Amino acid sequence: MGLAGNVLFYGGTVCSARARLLISLMPVVITGLGAKHLFDCPKQPLVPMYLLVGGVACLCLQIFPFFYCSQSDSIVVLPCRILNFLLLLFCPIWFIIGSVFVYMAYQPDYKSRHSAEYCERILYQVAFWLTNIIYVSVLVFFFCSLRY
Repeated sequence: MGLAGNVLFYGGTVCSARARLLISLMPVVITGLGAKHLFDCPKQPLVPMYLLVGGVACLCLQIFPFFYCSQSDSIVVLPCRILNFLLLLFCPIWFIIGSVFVYMAYQPDYKSRHSAEYCERILYQVAFWLTNIIYVSVLVFFFCSLRY
């Protein structure tokens, strides 16, 4: 592989590692955002709950296998597999329910905190764009899997 190939390979590996790190930190960010603004969206009070619960579920999916799913000899424990399955079943259902919350509250009022139409700007925009990104990612994955 020449110099250019090595630069692309190692640069791609570094970028890939950084992207994975950022993606793995997203549940922490959305959980904190949902918790911080739990009562800051009167237009649709379940938008912060959507972020909070979704973030906690994603964190559990990321962290749980490392701490509870392996015994000292790396045998997977049955209760862990059941809990992991239930979380994997819960996440898409919660995502669809949360999508309804987010899209029903589309274009809230970001300025007047005392309005019934108010929702904290950062809270709503993160929920809205995160939901959109997940839908687009699922579509891209679906269409890419059709090719092969």
